[in-house]
Amino acid sequence: MKVPLDQILFRTRSVLAALWVLLLLAFSHPWISVWSAVLFIPGLLIRFWAAGFIGPTSRKPSISADHLATRGPYALLRHPLYIGNALLVAAGLVLLRPHWILIVLTSVGFVALYVLLARAEEKHLSEKHGKEYDEYRQRVSPFFPRRFEGPLFRRFKLSWALREYQTWIVVGLLYLFAFLRLRFIPSCSFLAKG
Repeated sequence: MKVPLDQILFRTRSVLAALWVLLLLAFSHPWISVWSAVLFIPGLLIRFWAAGFIGPTSRKPSISADHLATRGPYALLRHPLYIGNALLVAAGLVLLRPHWILIVLTSVGFVALYVLLARAEEKHLSEKHGKEYDEYRQRVSPFFPRRFEGPLFRRFKLSWALREYQTWIVVGLLYLFAFLRLRFIPSCSFLAKG
């Protein structure tokens, strides 16, 4: 049985991200500043907020949906985890300061990956939840809020949100590796300076 590309990308998204971060670390000129935190903190908070509504589904290795999340950030946009990820990627680029070519490749790759994943998720949700999801899709924009509908915190589950500890650990490790790279390893090759 042939596995669709979107399922492969969904399953390997964390590994792909880790490998890309290692590449960025190797060819970067880290700069630990408040500006990266200005982007990291909202990205982490949006992911934490969204995880409190979507639950463990966000950490599964395949596209699935135990329930249709339509509250909290999902009342504003259909893919809040991806918006959180976009802020985390932007913060990582500010922190690491790679060559502009790597910034372009990272940005294009991120957008392409998440557009594919969003389409695959939406197809799955439409098949699983039918008319309910189709009505939700008509009301709520995928990436940019059209209107603010409340309540945005009712039925938030802290136990679900706390599963986001993995993302917080990854961000902490990124700062640690950036610091170690800055402190102990000289700039690598022509891609270290833009």
